[in-house]
Amino acid sequence: MMTYTFGASWSAATPAHLHTAMREGFGHGWDVNTAEGADARMVIKAVPFGQMKLSLASLPRAEISNVARPSNRTPNHPYNIYVSNRRHRVVTNNHSVILEPGDVTVADSAMAATMITNEPYTTIGLTVPAKVFRTYLPEPERAVGVRFSGKSGLSKIVSYLLLTMWEYAEEDNFERIAGELAHNLLGILSTCCHVYSERPETPTKSATAKRDSIKRIINQNLHKPDLCVGEIARMSGLSVRYVQRLFSDEEHTASEYIRLQRVEGCKKQLADPAWLHHSITEIAFNWGFNSSAHFARVFKAQCGINAREFRSQALLGRHLDPSPGVDGQDALSPTIKSS
Repeated sequence: MMTYTFGASWSAATPAHLHTAMREGFGHGWDVNTAEGADARMVIKAVPFGQMKLSLASLPRAEISNVARPSNRTPNHPYNIYVSNRRHRVVTNNHSVILEPGDVTVADSAMAATMITNEPYTTIGLTVPAKVFRTYLPEPERAVGVRFSGKSGLSKIVSYLLLTMWEYAEEDNFERIAGELAHNLLGILSTCCHVYSERPETPTKSATAKRDSIKRIINQNLHKPDLCVGEIARMSGLSVRYVQRLFSDEEHTASEYIRLQRVEGCKKQLADPAWLHHSITEIAFNWGFNSSAHFARVFKAQCGINAREFRSQALLGRHLDPSPGVDGQDALSPTIKSS
């Protein structure tokens, strides 16, 4: 078991050491700002098992924050499922929720969050890598920042399992017991997400905002040949299934949206006299196509004529239609440097 103890007298190095201890214990880069006049003594303990980790932190009255950083978002960045013995407020993505003693919630290490308490408290958390977490919850964002009651329903079992796991933390057979309990806990949490409709945001508003965000990511990365739904999911921190679902009410799927935006970008540059000294293949590759034959098929299917005919007609002023991208959004224009 890893144990970190911090005394009441702080030095200049203490915040950095505490930040490291929080990352080691809970997988998050939590910063602890103790309330004025509060006893600053803290204890953090962690027990690893398999790919997961069980941790306990005894903390003073404080504001604890996790800053979102691009470097935090990796394919296997950790999530933390935790329960606390005191009432506290959690703010995630501008959504605030009050957790009562025994309530459970989920924190995403790559997402900004703040926890505020008015009295000293103890929290027990299960740190789970994203790849493991998604085998139980393909859409982990459904659980992040949500209050799961520790007093009623299935979520009461999740709270109880977290507390039970810590009871065995120092047992010789902890790894075997913890693995079984964690498997049960994650399965029940997954069921809770299906049963409960509570979400951090209004579903329609949330889905629209996320879809718009994904479209911006697509438009900014059209020049990348490997841009696909899987890569978009990785960059946005969502599951592939969830990204696909966000486009289910749209006229086009996410993959079709990428293809349409690329063709629109090509059309603009093919119709622009300033790009006349660049070949059609150069322009196509500049917009993320990596096969001239594939580009030719896609362009003709979308425009009804081949790229060469389109360019000729556009430059002659007969077919100048460099229209905005799908849904009225302009695709960003990559720039080719002349050799």
